[in-house]
Amino acid sequence: MKKVVIIVVIVLIIIGGVFIAQKIKEENESWKVEITNDFINVRSDHSRYKAKLDTVNKGETYKVIDIYLKDNEFVWYKIKVRGKEGWISSDRNNPYVKEINNPNGKGKEDYVVDYKAPIVKYYDETYKTESIDTIDTSHLEIEEDSDYDIKYQVYKEEKPEDRPGPQYWIQYTVTDSFGNKTVKLQRIEFKIAPPNDKVLNFEDLK
Repeated sequence: MKKVVIIVVIVLIIIGGVFIAQKIKEENESWKVEITNDFINVRSDHSRYKAKLDTVNKGETYKVIDIYLKDNEFVWYKIKVRGKEGWISSDRNNPYVKEINNPNGKGKEDYVVDYKAPIVKYYDETYKTESIDTIDTSHLEIEEDSDYDIKYQVYKEEKPEDRPGPQYWIQYTVTDSFGNKTVKLQRIEFKIAPPNDKVLNFEDLK
């Protein structure tokens, strides 16, 4: 009987050891953020205007539960602090955190987390072109280290407040290879007015 008890105990110890080792491995390989700012407020949701739940401090590390990327200014991470789940922000251009084990970077030694949106510049208030079919984007200056894609849409404003109408606008959307997006708007002037079925209503512009 004693031998059976001893064997059971040994088996339980082995199982427990394997379980603990697995948990340690999972923890070491989990997606985490290390706080590099002096402190970051923990919010109840991914917004600066939501309730403050707690504060995290420089040097602390937290497991990432979720991420929110629809804020153009900040990246938001959901973490658990002292038993409470909440959200911390990190500036896209000057991050407040260092990412560890980002799942998108597994197996890529040179992977760099990039949440910085492309910078789009143009130097003329109005872009002038022959027709809607001759539009190109060569006049844009894009500051972005990765590959990027440029799409555009033309809008018609029937009765602009500051000049005789109609007025046309072109909205550029630049998306980099990490999914970061910049949207920019410019006046556009045509020699040949575009047909209405090729433009959108300016009032519907978001």
